[in-house]
Amino acid sequence: MSNKVAVIDVGSNSIKLLVACAGERPGSLQALFGETLETRISTGISRELPSLSQAAITAGTAAIVELLAMARNYHPAQTAIVATSAVRDALNGSDFIQSVEAATGHSLRILSGTEEATYIGRGLSCDPAIAGVANFIQTDIGGGSLELIRFEQNHIQQAISLQLGAVRLSEQFIQDPAAPLSATAEAALRQHVTAQLAASAFDFGPAEWPLVATGGAYTVSRAVLAAQAGLPIDASSPHLARHTLDALRQQLGALPLHQRLSIPHLPAARADILPTALVTIDALLEYAGRSELTHSFYNLRYGIAADLLEIP
Repeated sequence: MSNKVAVIDVGSNSIKLLVACAGERPGSLQALFGETLETRISTGISRELPSLSQAAITAGTAAIVELLAMARNYHPAQTAIVATSAVRDALNGSDFIQSVEAATGHSLRILSGTEEATYIGRGLSCDPAIAGVANFIQTDIGGGSLELIRFEQNHIQQAISLQLGAVRLSEQFIQDPAAPLSATAEAALRQHVTAQLAASAFDFGPAEWPLVATGGAYTVSRAVLAAQAGLPIDASSPHLARHTLDALRQQLGALPLHQRLSIPHLPAARADILPTALVTIDALLEYAGRSELTHSFYNLRYGIAADLLEIP
């Protein structure tokens, strides 16, 4: 029997596949294959009555079909398909579930905010880069939401999900996505993020606890910075200083969209929302009193894979 598993994560911006197996080191996970398809099914997520368009349902279903075909090359013993904020918040999320099941024969599970946080924590526990770190704050920015989890002695003590995703905030605050980010829009966006963080009463202390970041906004930012330094992302430092991220925000925010599209390793499907994400990240770092964050690839998909593989 195969000891491989496949996990498909239906996010607000992209739909991602991970094929993995248990690693040689106890408690470790080995990634065998990964793929990301940019679909942005969350367009319109900021509406008062958010719903998935038929085009989004069709495109999202097609992406899942494509990723399942890739996964089958590895003959996984188990396959899990999960969805987070975009489908969770949509009034017609059940239509997407039915579309996926009809096209693939697989069930799609919508994760609650608590389940999402738990699986992210499970994934982080498999990251050798933060092995031995028992106390830290985790953050994940998607298209629809910002997740914050406080770990004490490797146990979740606090977990919240805020409607501060990059697509949602761009729809609310950016009038012209093709234009450079205006100072007025940036100030309003920053004020809103700070106010939401304050209202959440999330505990970021003590200041010496590291801030560990997962998710597309952080991964793309690291990839762009690595390319500017002439490095592949895997060879770059996972420690990203606030001033470095802020310099990237200033660089990208000053450019119109058509010029951002020429930035190496900045996907076209994220070029319009990355300045929003970087403003959100900077506001988060300022509010949390942190001068840097540590990026991890070991996100939600890794946690679900670890659970399927029964990795202790």
